[in-house]
Amino acid sequence: MTVHPPAAQAKTASVAPIRNWPLTLLSGLLLPVLLGLGLWQLQRAEEKAQLNAAIDARLSAQPRKPAELEAIQAYTPVRLSGYYRDEIRYLDNRTRNGRVGYEILQVFVSGKERWLVNRGWVPAGVNREQLPEVPWPRAAKVITGFLYPLDDTGEVPTGPRVQSANRALGRELALAQPTWSVRLSADSDTALLTGWQLINSPPQRHTAYAVQWFAMAAALLVLWLFAATDLPRKLRKKSSPRADSD
Repeated sequence: MTVHPPAAQAKTASVAPIRNWPLTLLSGLLLPVLLGLGLWQLQRAEEKAQLNAAIDARLSAQPRKPAELEAIQAYTPVRLSGYYRDEIRYLDNRTRNGRVGYEILQVFVSGKERWLVNRGWVPAGVNREQLPEVPWPRAAKVITGFLYPLDDTGEVPTGPRVQSANRALGRELALAQPTWSVRLSADSDTALLTGWQLINSPPQRHTAYAVQWFAMAAALLVLWLFAATDLPRKLRKKSSPRADSD
């Protein structure tokens, strides 16, 4: 029987469990990245949940006239009395339930102020060159909705069909608040199909992404155990009766 010196025994014990050092190093680099991405997605989910709660709390307030607001903030409910103008813009490439259409942007005059109102969605016709007709009441109306910021990027609009509801459009239409629009509430009688998406991605989506990253980290750990260590051999040896008898 060969007797190893103590130093050699320690070296053998520390190195023997690892059979594939390149895979071990790669796994050691990837595992923290995957775990970090999962934790980051959980953080994003928490942020979106808090944002949803803030939006819901703000939208639950009673609509007020813009002049009564202490500050202009997104998702603040507002009430306007006045009339629609025949100044309509078709916000292109908007979908509902997988169908392409337009969101209808129309100027609403309240007192001496001009506001841009997003009335909601209409489907596109078979002929994309022909814009759908949109009726509106000629009489004075009271509308309710919530404030929503206009984009600060995008091209300057040149016709009734626009690709972005942006601040350039607000300036072109000489709005009272050229950086803001009003999205109609679903129960407003001049609203079209609303179905507003208030945030780009819900908290549940980020949670699902986090689960995917953690699952990849777990899969990487299992792969490392079975491809880079002596665990499979030890398991086979432990489960084999002949290994003990020999």
